[in-house]
Amino acid sequence: MDGPAYGLVLCSQFLPGDDATARFAEQVEQVHHARDHGFASVWATQHYLAEEVQYLHPLAVLGRLVPETGDMRIGTAITLMALAHPVDLAEQLATLDILSGGRLVVGAGLGYRDAEFDAFGVPRDRRLRRFRENLDLVRKLWTEEQVTFAGDAGRIDGLRPQLRPVQRPHPPIWLAGHTDSALTRTAATGLPWIAAAAHVDADYLRAQAAFFRARCAEHGRDAEINVLQEVYVGASDEQAVEDVRDALAMKYATYRSWGQDRILPDSQSFDREFDELRRGRFILGGPQTCRDRLAELITTTGAAHVLLRPQWPGLPHERVMGSLQRLTDEVLPALAGVTA
Repeated sequence: MDGPAYGLVLCSQFLPGDDATARFAEQVEQVHHARDHGFASVWATQHYLAEEVQYLHPLAVLGRLVPETGDMRIGTAITLMALAHPVDLAEQLATLDILSGGRLVVGAGLGYRDAEFDAFGVPRDRRLRRFRENLDLVRKLWTEEQVTFAGDAGRIDGLRPQLRPVQRPHPPIWLAGHTDSALTRTAATGLPWIAAAAHVDADYLRAQAAFFRARCAEHGRDAEINVLQEVYVGASDEQAVEDVRDALAMKYATYRSWGQDRILPDSQSFDREFDELRRGRFILGGPQTCRDRLAELITTTGAAHVLLRPQWPGLPHERVMGSLQRLTDEVLPALAGVTA
């Protein structure tokens, strides 16, 4: 049996005052490396109104990358589905699927930042309802001949939409989340789960994978689990940690300031020393350490897709390319055939 497909997750987050045009050109080089070394997909992430970094919009990033990606899939990891207007989002995503020739995957999540909900006028006590309504309307606009809808986003009376994605009935949708209630909802939909391994420690992720499989089994369905994992392959274990320490510490200080870990159990708080935090959540080390850690991730979660993010704001491009070269030369070939 084949192992998982691998994807490249871009870090389209640049330090304040940095030359975002130059930094994005470097990311195109990373995409070319992934394309030419067997990666199956490339992904862009999303947040609005970031004060700590310049955060590029994922749909614009993916649109620019369509001609650079060959036959790789392109995806959002994730689209903040409760925020954007669902009519606009449905048409932008359909357009992206058309431009890419039917290669889009939509990762969708609820979000957690107060600043984002406040800016979009979404009360926190209605964010789950808004997420469900928006996702439902996006799918209706992609699949139904005549759409009628009434909800927080507005009203549609018997409209016949013509703009459809290439993929039928629609592009694959993966749902994010790390609480038992989120995984229970995802299992009920029959959609795949996309987990962010860096947001929880390895033992918690393993338990969540088992929980999700059990919930899917209750509905008579097989579970598809996809994992987003931070990774950096250094010349040695010690060098890898020193290469990325400052960039990763800054990134998770930002997440902590945004309150990302407030939606997780207390045991998964980001408020720890870097050396403790990195051991269970990031794959950092020399080639052998990264091989062992990735093999463990695959066997314990049964991931169908492993989406690898090799860069964080402030990490120099030459280090990223060195890590990617070691990843594709010395790590991934040794994992061929590793499965759950």
